[in-house]
Amino acid sequence: MTALDLSTSTLLATFCEKSLESSKAAEISRIDVSAHSSLTDVMLIATGTSSRHVSAICERLEEHLHKAGVRDVTLSGSEAGGWVIADVGNVMVHVLRPEERERYQLDTLYRCMAAGVSENALEDVA
Repeated sequence: MTALDLSTSTLLATFCEKSLESSKAAEISRIDVSAHSSLTDVMLIATGTSSRHVSAICERLEEHLHKAGVRDVTLSGSEAGGWVIADVGNVMVHVLRPEERERYQLDTLYRCMAAGVSENALEDVA
């Protein structure tokens, strides 16, 4: 078996997206924030149907990454399951229940970040 090439943010994000899809995550969004973030290059946001589903999606993602040779994955929030973050280095994966996704509007936040819109500009609009 040949090793997977996950050496770029794009390849790693695509691998993560395929894992999310195989776990039946819904509404998967990919946002490139590399130009305006020092933390990560890509934000992936997806929805799970329940707390258990959200946690299972991320646990399965961690398993898939481990099998592909990616060992430094940190999961946060998997105990509660309402919003789990998988820190995969150059890719951050957010999986939320529908209620949390609606409440926190991460898609809008990260799209603004990707476009270089500052937090202060958002306050001026509000």
